[in-house]
Amino acid sequence: MNSRSISKFFLCAAVCLLSQCKKPASTATAGDPPLGVVAGHPITANDLRAEAEWRKANHQAVPEAGKLLKEMVDRLAMVERAKQAGLADDPDTRRRIESLLIARLREKQLDAEITKLTVTDEELKAAYKDRAAEFSRKGIDRFAILFQAAQAKMTDERRAEARQRLQDALALTDAAPAPGGRGPAASGFGAVAIDHSDDQTSRYRGGDIGWIETTTTQTRWPEQVLTAGRALKTGARSDVLECADGYYVIMKTDSRPGGARPLEEIADRLRLSLLRGKQQAHEECFVARTLELAKVQMDDAAARKVTLPVVKRPSPSVDEPPAFPGIAQPVSASR
Repeated sequence: MNSRSISKFFLCAAVCLLSQCKKPASTATAGDPPLGVVAGHPITANDLRAEAEWRKANHQAVPEAGKLLKEMVDRLAMVERAKQAGLADDPDTRRRIESLLIARLREKQLDAEITKLTVTDEELKAAYKDRAAEFSRKGIDRFAILFQAAQAKMTDERRAEARQRLQDALALTDAAPAPGGRGPAASGFGAVAIDHSDDQTSRYRGGDIGWIETTTTQTRWPEQVLTAGRALKTGARSDVLECADGYYVIMKTDSRPGGARPLEEIADRLRLSLLRGKQQAHEECFVARTLELAKVQMDDAAARKVTLPVVKRPSPSVDEPPAFPGIAQPVSASR
């Protein structure tokens, strides 16, 4: 049998085992003589035709009648033997069968409905308006710095030398400014930073220290330096600034204001988020209706008194159907 035949066999076996095969699957009617009998279950010409139609609908080959009858007899005989072997009562078998049935339930009754869900333009615009704060970007600035370390215990002469090195760097920068541009190595102080800055992270990138939010204070740079940098126009630089750890010069190399991001910029991501929300809500309703139809009753208080060897949940088994959002495990897990 090919993979489709095997799947059909397993599904037929599943239904038969769950029902304990108490009712024959035959479509026999009065005066319709059986072509074969398996454990008391007749197989008629109508059964043969139904099997042929199923195979045709599922793009499977349909053999001549005699061979098809033999295949059906073989399958039902295997099911009967599995039942006699007690597999219908085996916990692992029943769990696999339940998982298969849940997967088929989802495929037939839920997945088709979910694929029809859409997000209209009106819903998209309404969500954009209601969640405006979420889609606002913060202002950011980009800076380059020159730094000369000068500890408090250093002599005034050594400190003066450190300051002078930055003054010399400014003279070189003003005489031959970097070509500009947004690339870290093509802006800021250019090659001057290599010889006139003690900051190892930025000196080989023209002093570039990247983007910093306009309102943040959580950086490694002195607040005095960032305040001076934020007050600059793009392309301008400060004079030498004295701080506790040394001397700085800061340049604002780029700036992007904050504000609301246009709908066109976030439309695809927002639409996907709304669609996923709809899908989750639809699945939750499906599960709630399933529990209602099953007339579920639970005694949570009694259940909490049961001592279990609790372990972390393993990775999902290939035999388990996809879990519903918000549900710890498939409905089949509660027997």
